[in-house]
Amino acid sequence: MTVAALALTACSGDDDTATPSTTVVATTTTLVQRTSDGTLTLGIYLPRTGAGASLGPPLIAGVEEAVRVVNDNGGVLGRDVEVVTADEGSEAIEVLVTAGVDAIVGPASSLVALSGLGPAVDANSGVVTCSPMATARGLDAYPDNQFFFRTAPSDTLQMAAIARIAERTGAQDIAVGYLDDPYGRGLSVALEDALDDRLVTLEPSIGFSGDEGDLGPVARELLAGDPGVVVVLGDADDGSRLLAALDEATDDPPVIIINDSIRQARQVIQGLSDDFRDQLVGVAPQAHAASGDTETGFFVPHAIDCVNLIALAAIDAGTDDPIEIRKQMAAVSTGGRACTSFSSCAALVEQDLGIDYNGVSGRVDLSSVTGDPTRAWFETFTFDAEGNEVRQAPIEVN
Repeated sequence: MTVAALALTACSGDDDTATPSTTVVATTTTLVQRTSDGTLTLGIYLPRTGAGASLGPPLIAGVEEAVRVVNDNGGVLGRDVEVVTADEGSEAIEVLVTAGVDAIVGPASSLVALSGLGPAVDANSGVVTCSPMATARGLDAYPDNQFFFRTAPSDTLQMAAIARIAERTGAQDIAVGYLDDPYGRGLSVALEDALDDRLVTLEPSIGFSGDEGDLGPVARELLAGDPGVVVVLGDADDGSRLLAALDEATDDPPVIIINDSIRQARQVIQGLSDDFRDQLVGVAPQAHAASGDTETGFFVPHAIDCVNLIALAAIDAGTDDPIEIRKQMAAVSTGGRACTSFSSCAALVEQDLGIDYNGVSGRVDLSSVTGDPTRAWFETFTFDAEGNEVRQAPIEVN
């Protein structure tokens, strides 16, 4: 194993409460089967550089603070949890596996997960891996050997939320425009499945390409059947272009429902006509604490929940062996006595009592089959004249 530890870093707090942390800066292609040494070693695989660099620091700080709380409350198996870090933006997840971690919090990016998760979930050398925000539908059936878990809901549940909102409008006809790439197609299929048993008529979905300069024809085709709802699925750039084309194509807009990525196109949304903007409804996973606290940053509560679930599962398993920890991840999240903090939950586990960890992000009921949340809360929002979100009542989907 060629792993160099060039620096020791500590989380917030004084030296007496610092969490041992090693930054990994080298890699190897040799994977080793995990063995139990009695110390839970947690890898942090979140972005410090690259596309997600702005999201990474709050997530990392949340994980480090959660580990500090665990260690201040007795640690795991009578020892402090140790931390090893790697940059999701520039390093492969394999550096943490070869460093001998037992579990990993990350990655944040769905694309990184889909392209590079393999070494972390290898059948022979895999470790428990918990992502706080990789929601891609493509991860639903990822061959993860039951090592991969998510505390943020799959896009499949987001599409179920959109289907419910569409039905609640009372509209009989729904049209769907989706970005014709793997991301958009996956969302479209999931939405079609979610609408399949509802009392609505779904018009044939229409794909559009980011290479199309003029989306006017797509907009007119979506509006041709006079639908009561048009759902737009895509990213901020191309999804918002279709919004602008729809605005241009109608003087009497239907309800327009958008997925979470399009919310980032604030300038485009600000430039829409007032009548059209008033018809916009956005849907996104609840990214803040269930308490309503918005100071912790996007999906930081979900990262904290990853830490607590891993720690509690290790205590319940009585070992830092990833194979045994993964067997308890779902078990500590549902079905037992409700508890809301590491300390209260750990006290129950130490008494050999089953627990139902309800975390910072809310209820975290993980499926024992998929490792994904079986229920989730979604934010709904409209927009004001400046393109700012105006939060509406959340919706729960299971």
